[in-house]
Amino acid sequence: MIFSEITNSLSSDLEEVEKEIKKNFHSDVVLIPDVSEYLSSSGGKRIRPLLLLLSSRACGYRGKKAIKHSCVVEFIHTATLLHDDVVDDADVRRGNPSANSKWGNEASVLVGDFLFAKSFELMSSEKDTRIMKTMSEACTLLSEGEVLQLINLYNTDITEEEYLKVVFRKTAALIAASCKLGAILSDSPDCVIESLNSYGKNIGFSFQLIDDALDYMGDENKTGKKIGNDLTDGNITLPLLHLLSRIDETRKERLKKIILESEELHEEDLSFVLGLMEEFESVSYTRNLAKEYAERAKSSLSIMKESEYLESLIYLADFVVDRNF
Repeated sequence: MIFSEITNSLSSDLEEVEKEIKKNFHSDVVLIPDVSEYLSSSGGKRIRPLLLLLSSRACGYRGKKAIKHSCVVEFIHTATLLHDDVVDDADVRRGNPSANSKWGNEASVLVGDFLFAKSFELMSSEKDTRIMKTMSEACTLLSEGEVLQLINLYNTDITEEEYLKVVFRKTAALIAASCKLGAILSDSPDCVIESLNSYGKNIGFSFQLIDDALDYMGDENKTGKKIGNDLTDGNITLPLLHLLSRIDETRKERLKKIILESEELHEEDLSFVLGLMEEFESVSYTRNLAKEYAERAKSSLSIMKESEYLESLIYLADFVVDRNF
């Protein structure tokens, strides 16, 4: 199985999701659809809507509510991207100029707020408190994750355990909620809802850790990010944490100095960091941990009935680990 086979198997549903997204971008405030559509059409794989659709289908649900809620999770994700780029002062998103570099920080923040508000308007129309509770909790965790990441910029003393708590909030929580919604829509028993929630949480960890790894050895043409972008932004991700815990004091002091002065990262310093990453296998360590989470995700599905949609969920766990490598 390959990724395109999964998207082809859900092509009609994904087309409906795109229509729902475009329909709900509508506003008589012209800037809102302009910014929203620009970011939405910039090349994302719609992983969260895809997981919601697969989860709902794996639970036997075939109704249209999965389309609406796929739009909800994508709006929330898109809103966080708009806000992230403002916080990070980013110029590029997925290889294209970021929305804030085109329209300014103020417009990006406010359009992000619109998308958050619109997502809750869509959810409230269903009058299902389980859905509202799931997504409200996910958004709270997302916000906490963003604040924690901001607090920990340039913090070389953060532990791996503390970093993984950030990953759970910033990335895994929304992916878990996407999968959980698929089970809730089908009125599945609690054990199935928890199974898909656990699957999504572990996929979220794996997804973020692979992003961390790709920042130090990915293909810029595929990822749309420059090598060492996290380092330049002061984001202390798992490859750096692993490296800091392995090297001697002399090199650790130099590495810390590079991190603190990383806004003006020189090629020589980047080569030094990448050389250490290779020597101490820090990227491999990160990728191996991502694989562990992917295996946990697949194990979480053991109670699910066999189906083509279950097979797709299992495949996606491996796809998340292998993408862009």
